[in-house]
Amino acid sequence: MSVLELSAVLAIAFVIAAPALIQLPGKPLPNGGRAARRYFLRFAAAAALSGVVAGITSALVPDQPMPIIIGAANAALVGGPAYFWAGMRQLRDTSITPGWVVSVAVAATFIASATVTAVIGGPTDGFVLRLILVAVGCGGVAIEAFRPPARDIAAFRLIGVIFAVYAVYSAIRTFMFFAVGEDSPAFQTVFSPLTASVLSILLVVTLCVAVWWSDRALETRARQIEHLINALRSDIASHGAVTVYDVEVPDLSLIRAAFGGPAATAVDRAAAMSLHELLPDAAHRGRVGRHVVALPGDQRIENLERVVKAATAHAVPNLDYREAIEIRITRYTLHSEAELAAVWPDAAPTATSDLKTRPAGGVVS
Repeated sequence: MSVLELSAVLAIAFVIAAPALIQLPGKPLPNGGRAARRYFLRFAAAAALSGVVAGITSALVPDQPMPIIIGAANAALVGGPAYFWAGMRQLRDTSITPGWVVSVAVAATFIASATVTAVIGGPTDGFVLRLILVAVGCGGVAIEAFRPPARDIAAFRLIGVIFAVYAVYSAIRTFMFFAVGEDSPAFQTVFSPLTASVLSILLVVTLCVAVWWSDRALETRARQIEHLINALRSDIASHGAVTVYDVEVPDLSLIRAAFGGPAATAVDRAAAMSLHELLPDAAHRGRVGRHVVALPGDQRIENLERVVKAATAHAVPNLDYREAIEIRITRYTLHSEAELAAVWPDAAPTATSDLKTRPAGGVVS
């Protein structure tokens, strides 16, 4: 084994071990956005590490088409977008499991790619596989970026656009490679390594800005969540209990599919505004399709469902679907911080509870 091959193995080993490094002990954080922010940034760093390894090994492939180097390049290219995907999953569920899934995928890609290249031979095989893997990985990140709650943050929508552009470009590049060949003028004009590198640099620069922007957005949201959690704890301490109403509009996806996004947005906004008008002094928190209000003490609002249904029924003029809009309301009365953390996971330290999304919200909902 040459020095270059040994270096490639060590580099990809660090990429594969990234989830273990991400789990290094840190100051205990509440789930209320700060834990999500911490792990998102750590996974983004792992993605950056993968990108550096991918760039170096891919540059070595034309002159050093050894199976191990090609395998390392392919595996690192998988790790870049895949670790970024795992980072954005932290917005919904601060679990390290997606990171280990990516780690296994990177290791499997390295072994499979190196083995196939050793059997078939030639750097072109690695080139085609890299195109396919990059398209799939970037597509996965784009899909995650446009799922709630990430899509509610403008910075993550920008990240989704960046990865979607590169996923489409890589997919078209793969198709053109098979359709006209890499030596054709059309391929060399639009999809040459130089063109791909220029596009990659532009997108990476934009991505750096988007990551910085998303970090600021997560920090702001974390402060808002911490303020709300402190208010809930104060209510429990002062009144002995806090009442939480979880108001869900489960038909929003059907409304969006049948009547378009503006109609669904109008219905969701009407539900939120009706809650603010009915309970102006309550603590409010929500995401698309689900809204949560908290009131001090043990209270019961008898007309809550009627008010929200009336507001959503008239949200969109001439919407025939409005008579069938369903509203689900769940009421919780909480008397301790343990009960609060069971319903509202943001109130619990990251090491003390299962961080799956629970009825009253997710890590950054």
